[in-house]
Amino acid sequence: MKHFSLTQWADFVRGVVSGEQRVSMQKHLDNDCGRCAKTVQMWKSIVEFARLEATYEPPDSAFRVAESYLVPFKLALPKKLRLHLARLTFDSFQHQALQGIRGFDTVSRHLMYQCGEVFIDMRRELHLPSNLMVLAGQVVDSRQPASGVADIPVSLVCRGETLQETTTNQLGEFRFSVQAVKHLNVLFGMKEAAFLVPLPDSETDAA
Repeated sequence: MKHFSLTQWADFVRGVVSGEQRVSMQKHLDNDCGRCAKTVQMWKSIVEFARLEATYEPPDSAFRVAESYLVPFKLALPKKLRLHLARLTFDSFQHQALQGIRGFDTVSRHLMYQCGEVFIDMRRELHLPSNLMVLAGQVVDSRQPASGVADIPVSLVCRGETLQETTTNQLGEFRFSVQAVKHLNVLFGMKEAAFLVPLPDSETDAA
């Protein structure tokens, strides 16, 4: 059975696919494809979250704290680039109740972020015996959903210090492998602007 991509289902939920394609995708769902049904439900949750968030206005004090947090990252960027903070739109840990991590060798966490038209899909795997964290992801521009955002620099940063650097491949994919620590951020150097993605800490991360 042929499955549709994440970006195609995102367009389906937002109602921006063509009539013929929408009929084909709906027929696919009607054939009881559990995998794609879960993807559609995930995107519906994201769209609803974004709708509700648009009505929320944070206090001025929160803006001041956020600006002070971003200063070290701004200083590390070329002056021509503006720094934007990506918004977490999906966290698999919020959709499952973990009873504890005892007995697991690997803990996997799926994270999705959005910054304007750019979507960042990441999977974080924590290997408990060695406390090794593997972070793999893909950058997609919804204006060009057929291909990823290629050849952009990606940095893994902790407290203003760059731990590792890489570049996205032709599919917009990237990968890091480091010892798990708290306060990790991923910095993407796009052509027009830079995007900062703060990673949520886990209970097993080192301080």
